[in-house]
Amino acid sequence: MSDTPPPRMPTVTPIPDTPAPPGAIPVEKLLTGLRGALQKGEHVLWQGQGSGRALGALNRALIIRLGLAAIMIALLLILVLVGDQSGFRWLAWVVGAILIARTAWFFWKSSATPSRQVAMLTTRRLVSIDLLRPLATWTIMPGGEARADGRLLDPQPIVVTGTKERGHIRLNTATQKMSAYPPFILFNAERPLELAERIRKTMGITQPVVDQTK
Repeated sequence: MSDTPPPRMPTVTPIPDTPAPPGAIPVEKLLTGLRGALQKGEHVLWQGQGSGRALGALNRALIIRLGLAAIMIALLLILVLVGDQSGFRWLAWVVGAILIARTAWFFWKSSATPSRQVAMLTTRRLVSIDLLRPLATWTIMPGGEARADGRLLDPQPIVVTGTKERGHIRLNTATQKMSAYPPFILFNAERPLELAERIRKTMGITQPVVDQTK
């Protein structure tokens, strides 16, 4: 029987907890959905929740595509309605009504996205969570690198729209995935210019803040 002692397992040094900076938000006061996204050692410097609707932040490329599709459908309906085969007119009206109702429902449902957003700025990152679609979470990392839909994007200028009292903060460009609202937007934030500058300094983003507010 060998007297060789068993190999020693490597010891893992735990990551020490960093003290909370002044003004940090206690964990028990975090908004619904944020506590589960908080990582060990992080401290929340700001939290917010979207509200209302943000029609001005809808994906413009998607709007253009839907607009072109609507024009094509309208032309087809006109051709059917003015044609000699009047027996198909009722079908044209039914199809047109279904398409119009479906498009209206899409915009109404999608435009509610801002009211489902909760977001927080921590000492390490900026995180946005959709309360009904957790997979729609996106993150801004130190330096401005963006993560969403399994992709990494380089830092981009921070664009602020709306008014100086309340507006939208776009922290990066949209990914290739077509959706009503692209990621990397904080919706209806209070004093958006001040918040954008705070995010830029906290994350060490060298890209500028572009003021497009009214």
